[in-house]
Amino acid sequence: MGARINFVFDDGTDSLVNLYSHWGESDWENDLIGALVHAQKRKGDYSYFTRMVISHLIKDYVLDETGFGIYAINRSEIGNNFDKTVVLDLVNNTLTDLDNNNTIDLYGKVFA
Repeated sequence: MGARINFVFDDGTDSLVNLYSHWGESDWENDLIGALVHAQKRKGDYSYFTRMVISHLIKDYVLDETGFGIYAINRSEIGNNFDKTVVLDLVNNTLTDLDNNNTIDLYGKVFA
């Protein structure tokens, strides 16, 4: 079955990076906190920051054939699926959970 989640990285452009996790929905908040701490040094450098967050999220599975996918989406495609989706707005440093449209400071939980 799976516990699917999409992490959308919004760098202000029209082409966004999407990390799909087949099993990550149940622990996504704690996993993301660790990834944000790891990538903090590159905050503001969107390409390196995105790579560091993704690397941290997949670190234990990087050589596995399944479990994760990385692909580009258009802005209009955000949330156009039935899986849980969270949007990391790297320009405004916010995190939006599309299940409840709750938006918080991207670093609020990490450095509170």
